[in-house]
Amino acid sequence: MAAASVNGDVPVVNVFSMNCWGLKYIAKHRVARLNEISLRIARATPSHDIVALQEFWVYSDYLNLREKTQGVLPYGKFYFSGAIGGGLVILSKWPIEQSSMYRYPLNGRPTAVHRGDYYVGKGVACALIRHPSGRTIEVFNTHVCAASPHLHAPYEEQDTYLCHRTAQAWEIAKFLRGAVQKGSIVIGAGDFNMIPSSLAHRLISTHGLVSDSWLSANPNTPDIHPPGASAQYNIETLGATCDSVLNTWRMPSDTLPPPDTVDPYGKRLDYVFHSPTNSSIRAIKVGMTEPMDMPSQTGGKGGAGRNCTLSDHFSVEVQVALAPNHEQQRALAAAKNPSPIPTESLVDIAGPARAHEAELTQQVGEKEGEKYLPLGIIDEIVAVQREYTAREIDEKRWRIAHFFASLPVLIAIHVVVWWTEHAAIAFMLVFVSWLVAVTGVINGLIGFIFIGSELRALTEFAEEMTMYRQLAERAASQGKFGGQEAGKGTFSIAYDSCG
Repeated sequence: MAAASVNGDVPVVNVFSMNCWGLKYIAKHRVARLNEISLRIARATPSHDIVALQEFWVYSDYLNLREKTQGVLPYGKFYFSGAIGGGLVILSKWPIEQSSMYRYPLNGRPTAVHRGDYYVGKGVACALIRHPSGRTIEVFNTHVCAASPHLHAPYEEQDTYLCHRTAQAWEIAKFLRGAVQKGSIVIGAGDFNMIPSSLAHRLISTHGLVSDSWLSANPNTPDIHPPGASAQYNIETLGATCDSVLNTWRMPSDTLPPPDTVDPYGKRLDYVFHSPTNSSIRAIKVGMTEPMDMPSQTGGKGGAGRNCTLSDHFSVEVQVALAPNHEQQRALAAAKNPSPIPTESLVDIAGPARAHEAELTQQVGEKEGEKYLPLGIIDEIVAVQREYTAREIDEKRWRIAHFFASLPVLIAIHVVVWWTEHAAIAFMLVFVSWLVAVTGVINGLIGFIFIGSELRALTEFAEEMTMYRQLAERAASQGKFGGQEAGKGTFSIAYDSCG
């Protein structure tokens, strides 16, 4: 199959990424919505060459997707991870020669059942695709832990997952960096649950040696919309993919408002990163904004006038030219000198958790040509790791203490049951003993096994950041902190991705 071309013989790859919200039993109208997404992918003009989907949890939905898209995307992979699956899918117009699923070492806590990250096994889905030109395209699809608290993730009063999310950004950055260093065309797509000025964004674009496709095409894009911005402005100018009032799952009323409605919470959480050394961005847009017919949905959350939006996220659709564009890179470098947004405004729009994360980098999410993060930001990451590690050490202690304390309590209860003459009292004590036993065992397992392995993963993350800081410090002393020497140091923290 011939690839689309631009500027003569420079091929262009059409990339599509979307969080589809396909959780079984919980996501409303799941089957109908995912079927419509599958049909629209199959009928897209121009056709998509590479598709990365998130929250595509159910295998039967994947089989339907494959059936609908077989004619335009004959190759595909559903990635298995965790207890109920990672929800990641990659489709391709060209053969997938290698694939792998890498689960994040820091991936949520089993006690946070309401968040579910630990059980779904979030990670990075990798695919090595052979382009007709003979070049290698490495695709990385991910869904990173969400920030909280905010409308999109109202989980807890403090964002205790900041450390996990930062570690996940570090992990995928290593995959991206390794692929770039091999000379592959690199595409990193997914729901990153971060705003453009965040710590995670800066970490990925710097250590991953990649650029944000939206910023490559639109280098003067503000990180956060101005007060009073409309939903249409947020989508078309800022690339907002989530929390838009034009999304029926997020709209504030029972009917879908007009495009010029003020949109106070719309933000960009979904991204397609590319390797600027061997690719550039021809065009990019937010897609899948048009609702689908849903006769059973007459109003209320999720519906408006017998229709509903395909997901709680919109899609990102990118045309990636397989050649660098140095003028595009220079324009991005010149534009990335933002004026900080007042903290109060950032909190109102992005929520306290994401605002705090943006402040860690002085609201600079991408800095063109940056080889290493500034030492101050690295120290902030280490401080986040240490604070969270101390929290988990305390939690491990009390959970293990609970386990050991439950043993004498169980013995005492059984002794009392043996000697009591009242059946009702004996029954109640047996019931209490079951509660003590179950909670004690669960806390023992969490303390000994889960938190033990989590602390080792935190230690590994800390040691890698220590090595990274040494490299950054050495580069700073030699005057090589920025520039175009990325990836040429004597030591590199990166993964050999799909090989």
